[in-house]
Amino acid sequence: SKSDESAKATKELIEGSISAVAEGTAAAAQVTEALEQTSTLAGHVSSQMAIVVEAVEKQTAAIVQVTDGVDQISGAVQTNSATAQQSAATSQQLSAEAVSLKQMVDQFTLAAD
Repeated sequence: SKSDESAKATKELIEGSISAVAEGTAAAAQVTEALEQTSTLAGHVSSQMAIVVEAVEKQTAAIVQVTDGVDQISGAVQTNSATAQQSAATSQQLSAEAVSLKQMVDQFTLAAD
């Protein structure tokens, strides 16, 4: 009868809908789980990036300290170089004065007793 066929068709539609809802619920659960995993991974990545940023900041500070140290060493080397040049000039002047003084002393003669 038509009533039986309609009831059977309605039953099949309802069963199909129930099946589709179950599949949709399962898919939604999978999507939720994937989103939770993605969120967890994003949190780990964020933590790792913070560690990397901190390490880079420490390395940058260390490089600044090394640069300052090199600048100080360079200044000391320049000062030492200037001092060495002044010492060499003074040494040459003293040497010339010693030669001149020796020449003057050589002009004197000691009287014999």
